[in-house]
Amino acid sequence: MALSTFSELKTSVANYLNRDDLTSVIPDFITLTENRINRELRARANVSRVTTSTTSGTDLYDLPADLIELRSVSRISSNNNTSLSYMTPESSIREYGTTANGSPKAYSNMGKAIKLSPTPDAAYTIELIYYSKLAGLSDSVTTNNILAEFPSLYLYGACLEGAIFLNDSDEITRFDAIFNRTLVSIQESEEKARYGGNVMTMTVQGDPGSLVRRGA
Repeated sequence: MALSTFSELKTSVANYLNRDDLTSVIPDFITLTENRINRELRARANVSRVTTSTTSGTDLYDLPADLIELRSVSRISSNNNTSLSYMTPESSIREYGTTANGSPKAYSNMGKAIKLSPTPDAAYTIELIYYSKLAGLSDSVTTNNILAEFPSLYLYGACLEGAIFLNDSDEITRFDAIFNRTLVSIQESEEKARYGGNVMTMTVQGDPGSLVRRGA
């Protein structure tokens, strides 16, 4: 079964649902599936990287329009990369509110922008690693990274949306179970790849509030 393009996906959804009268609404099933994937899937296939250069005296910088979730913010140079610490806006004000401008050490999420602290005093290169939204499939955007990597997730998700549209309770139950098994399997595989196959555990050492990650 070929399942690498928008057209092939639409054909497969119709075949799995055993319906030939849903041509006009199958793209809606795919769009709804993409919305769910954006909410629930965090995979290497949708990790993006961007850099921006700071301006002296400016502390707010727009986030990418396709951002779902930040993974890291770093200050990079020819010598080294320095990871910036996350701080709430309130903590940033308490920590750096009276600090003179300088090299950024922390960032705060301000919705569609990030605030660097202290305010940059020169041009620094800031790198963002983040999970990005899918490039939605259409007749003009025929594929994307997630369809290429996980076509079954797209297929079962769209079939689930189709079953909901058809109000078919048996098929809803079936495709919901298959979609969720597929999603869990992908997430487990991604976790193993991210942490080199080691299992993440937390061990209390001394102070009950001190948690140590193993295998990170």
